Amino acid sequence: MKLVSAAALAAALVAGTLAVAPAAAAPKPAKEAEAPGRKYNISPEAKKPLSDLQKAVTAKDETAYPAALAAAQAVAKTTDDKYIVAKLTLQHAEQANDTAARLAAYQAVLASGGADAAEVQAINHNMSIVAANSGNWAVTEATLTPIVAANPNDLDNIVNLARAKIELKKDAEALVLLQRAIQLSNAAGKPAPESWYKSALSIAYNSRNNAAVSEIDAALVKAYPTPDNFKNAIVLYRASGTMPSNADLDLLRLSAASGTAGKSEYIYLASLADQAGLPGEAKGAIDAGRRAGLLGATDGAQIYNANSPKIAADRASLGGDEAKARAAATGTLALNTGNAYYGYGDYAKAADLFRVALQKGGVDPGFANLRLGEALAMAHDRAGAEAAFRAVTGPRASLAGLWMTWLAMRG
Repeated sequence: MKLVSAAALAAALVAGTLAVAPAAAAPKPAKEAEAPGRKYNISPEAKKPLSDLQKAVTAKDETAYPAALAAAQAVAKTTDDKYIVAKLTLQHAEQANDTAARLAAYQAVLASGGADAAEVQAINHNMSIVAANSGNWAVTEATLTPIVAANPNDLDNIVNLARAKIELKKDAEALVLLQRAIQLSNAAGKPAPESWYKSALSIAYNSRNNAAVSEIDAALVKAYPTPDNFKNAIVLYRASGTMPSNADLDLLRLSAASGTAGKSEYIYLASLADQAGLPGEAKGAIDAGRRAGLLGATDGAQIYNANSPKIAADRASLGGDEAKARAAATGTLALNTGNAYYGYGDYAKAADLFRVALQKGGVDPGFANLRLGEALAMAHDRAGAEAAFRAVTGPRASLAGLWMTWLAMRG
């Protein structure tokens, strides 16, 4: 029996639980104040057209405004001529609540060259808000990029720039920004929102950045240790392509222990235990699925009925197997006998035999330490389990890390 494709399952979970980063709480528009006492260099021919344009805007005279604007634009020569025209068009756009005209007016103010440094900063800030609220992500990106470059710790703008990058399909750049936002928020003593982690995780997963997936997923579960997040961590690990081919039993044991196993996981666990000659664990997996309300009387019935009659004789043989294991030259029999005891829930005896296997050698120490950690975890020896899991190196280290994450969640 096989589970649903790990990649398909991971994709389904990610699609269902990982959110696109929302913009941070919308910052307030900055006041675009002109420098006090500023003197304008207005060309003689522009004075009356500019005065007429100002009157039309102030009076909200929509009949006079188009002609007044055209006349002022036609004679504007100096920087200040163009600046005042742009400022008046901005005022008109704000009065009309015309988003597109407002963005164009902002750009005209900047293009005039008449705004000082403070006003340029305020305009870019306001443009980013207007552009984001209207879904103009290209303008949002263009205005926020220099702001974030100048203020690398500006959390709201970093997150909003990340949102723009996501919308523009610039995921690699968005990922860097989201990771920076999470770091800054946590460093300030304010836990980063769960959605930031999930958005970063979604990007890393979709771009097949396994290193980032592992890092972000561990941080997510640590910050938000919920069953759903831990289940997603297990699924992403299975889909990562880094899981050893013979580690399914260990991962399914973790799913069952953590309470995140589904119907198919319980049946697959029973099937693997059956194939490994562990009748106690095969029957136990079906029993656990039934107690959880996930398996009916007929689910896994063939495995259940085939293994139940074997249990009495199998348990009776364990004492002899244990004696042989302790006398053996290598740890292979001790490892196998420990697995059998684990399947019957005798975790202390299992741990003892796994230690025997490690002492005698002849077994993969990473594999034996992983099984030792599992037995100690189930026996509620957290310190011993963590020590065993830390001793796991090589391809099983990430799986040992998942077990330690669950231990931390369980407390």
